[in-house]
Amino acid sequence: MHSDINFRANPISPYDLDVIDSVFQAELRKRKLSRCSEEAERLAARLISLYQAGLRDAHELMASVADAKTTGISNSTAAHQEK
Repeated sequence: MHSDINFRANPISPYDLDVIDSVFQAELRKRKLSRCSEEAERLAARLISLYQAGLRDAHELMASVADAKTTGISNSTAAHQEK
C-alpha cells in the first residue's frame, strides 16, 4: 500500500487498527472486493488517512467512504458492468 501518511506523527494503536479494520472488512463485503485488489488498497489508505485526520467513529468512517464516487473507489459490480 502506498501513501503519504506520517505514522510517526500520528501513531495507530491496536484499538485504532480494530476500528479501521472493522470498517474495512464491512466495506470489502459490501463492495464485493478482494482484499488484495487495488480498490481495497485505496480504501485502506483512505480509511487510515481519515482516521489520522481525526475521524475516529466507525459509523462516521463508513459514511465517509460509503459513496464510491467521492472516494475514488469503485464497487466491483459497477466496475464489471462498465467493462
